Amino acid sequence: MTIADIEQIVESWAPKWTAWERDNVGLQIGNRLQHVGRVLVALDVTEKIVAEAKSKKVDLIVSHHPLLFRPLSTITTANESGRMVLQLAQSNIGVYSAHTNLDFTNGGVSFALAKTLGLNNIKFLSPLQGTLAKIVVFVPSSYVERVAEAMSQAGAGIIGEYDSCSFRLRGVGTFRGSSRSKPFTGKAGTLETVDEIRLEMIAPRATVNTVVAAMKKRHPYEEVAYDVYPLENDNPNYGMGAIGKLSTSVPLKTLLQRVKKSLKAEAVRYTGDLKRRIHNVAVCGGSGSDLLPLAIKAGADAFVTADVRYHTYHSAEGQIALIDAGHWETEHVILEPLAERLRQAARLRNERLAVSITQYSTNPTHYL
Repeated sequence: MTIADIEQIVESWAPKWTAWERDNVGLQIGNRLQHVGRVLVALDVTEKIVAEAKSKKVDLIVSHHPLLFRPLSTITTANESGRMVLQLAQSNIGVYSAHTNLDFTNGGVSFALAKTLGLNNIKFLSPLQGTLAKIVVFVPSSYVERVAEAMSQAGAGIIGEYDSCSFRLRGVGTFRGSSRSKPFTGKAGTLETVDEIRLEMIAPRATVNTVVAAMKKRHPYEEVAYDVYPLENDNPNYGMGAIGKLSTSVPLKTLLQRVKKSLKAEAVRYTGDLKRRIHNVAVCGGSGSDLLPLAIKAGADAFVTADVRYHTYHSAEGQIALIDAGHWETEHVILEPLAERLRQAARLRNERLAVSITQYSTNPTHYL
């Protein structure tokens, strides 16, 4: 297995196009062709994590927070980032980071947080919008299955938990080829009519070119008739935050105790009535307080996130219980699901891959 294989595994789940535009995700250090036998999964890349990677002789660190977020003006031992980059390069250890793309994917950070808190019926709090397109192509009926399969393999036709989704409508197409044409059926210069299928499939806008290229490769026509329509639909596969239900309602005090224990938090900050019954819970791993209005609109009784500002607590009073459990605390829950996904992918490929989770907490915040 190579670093490129690890990239493919992670990005088939959390594609880079879903990340915030200013985020820096993907391979940060390393050679994509390098063999990978050992992987270390961590939330952050710190000097302690680098030392652990060296001691474990890993080939790749897979982190949530990027090591390189802003451009470095120099790479020297005079600063922490420079020291880590030099040590990693000298030790031939790569760094791959999945940040906001891992936040925004189904089963990503917020879903892992929701599951850790015991929520059921989990769905996105705020599905991404304006990220989908519909591709329509007209195919002779004898070729429709192979064209649809090619489009599916290129990433089209995925709606929530379903793949290979399409709509097909039978009709008649007409064409007349020039003297220079080489029509698949009929003769050049003659008006032809052909039984065709109108094939429609949804795809992420970022993958349209790839899907169209795959479609054209399987399509028998010299000139393929197709349309691409941008959609404003909610994307059921990607979004921000999550919302779910507790199996039974509990007082806010009980939920706070669960949050503290399950997330390994030294303390939690909150606003709300400790006796209020909580059933619907919204969450967002990391800094998600901007989603508070959406949590209220969705009917959540409580919202668990981190980095909550003073005035945001005022906005929540009387409407929803707002819980700040800490940034590291609400994100470290993704490490085991990420590691297990890598392990499962390696097993499916019959590859040997040792994946370990860092033994260190990289949480810089403590309470007295």
